[in-house]
Amino acid sequence: MRTCLITTTIQVPEVLRLYRALDPDVHFVVAGDRRSPHDEIRGLLAELGNGTYLSDADQEAMGTRCSGIIGWNKIQRRNLALLEAIRRRPDAIVTIDDDNIPVAPTYFSQVAEILSAPFNGLAMSSHGEWFNAGELLTPTVWHRGFPYSRRGPARLSSRAAVGERVGVLAGLWLGDPDVDAMTRIHEGPVVTDASVMAQRAVVLQGGGYAPFNSQNTAFVAELAPLMAVHVGVGRYDDIWASYIAERVMRETGHVVAFGPPFVWQERNVQNLWTNLKDEVMGMETTDTFVSVLDEATPEGDSVVERLRSLYQWLAKSDAVPPSVSELGLAWCDDVDEAL
Repeated sequence: MRTCLITTTIQVPEVLRLYRALDPDVHFVVAGDRRSPHDEIRGLLAELGNGTYLSDADQEAMGTRCSGIIGWNKIQRRNLALLEAIRRRPDAIVTIDDDNIPVAPTYFSQVAEILSAPFNGLAMSSHGEWFNAGELLTPTVWHRGFPYSRRGPARLSSRAAVGERVGVLAGLWLGDPDVDAMTRIHEGPVVTDASVMAQRAVVLQGGGYAPFNSQNTAFVAELAPLMAVHVGVGRYDDIWASYIAERVMRETGHVVAFGPPFVWQERNVQNLWTNLKDEVMGMETTDTFVSVLDEATPEGDSVVERLRSLYQWLAKSDAVPPSVSELGLAWCDDVDEAL
């Protein structure tokens, strides 16, 4: 499986040394920002080999429509790394944060195994048609972006899944898990283990939703356009993108898998109060956002066409910030040019 790994950073991503040791053939694409140490990052990628660095000047030279909408000094510069990866026509794309440390030497082979073969195993739900992947971890946690209106005592249920097409593999995390700021402030959970179910992977079937993020997440190239993260929605940039992806995947017949490969997240220092402020809007409006998605009928023959029609639908809703569809439609144009 030809694989690209993408990330964005404002520091030298030394963790890439470990990813390179795990597989010399994976191509790295790193998108910098205005504050990134460009020369040092270029030097690291030159040392590791098989990598592309996109400085701010490089990204401007790409001439994309989405770049100006995103702006600078934002984690959403990841979208430019994603676009470059799409241009390279890999079979799969892995997106990580620069604080994700892989815990097993089989990291990339696990990605290839789960994304390339029909999935036979467990399909999970925990709250109606919703699934909280954090319930597979020890201690259990609520995945960032899981609606507060749907939280309650765990009600894990499963059914058989046979021959499912996995389009997205949401790898789980040990250490500092991807929880919301309120949980991190009050509880500060440290995940030390994953259940047998997580270690073997489970899938979300049918019309359900489960948040996944833009760290330690892999997807088949066909679905890569679905993974562009948003602006104007705070720390729901990747969470709302995951719900959009799941809505389109109903039409393509793909499912999301949760489980390996695992990473240890040694979380970069952040202001938790700022994180909390950036989550309030999403906490208040995610239920409405998902309702709008459920009312839509993505149209078209390709993933990009269906995604564009979905953004056009979202543009009609007063409940969805205009920035979501503005960036989304520009992104679809950029992907069309890349393909």
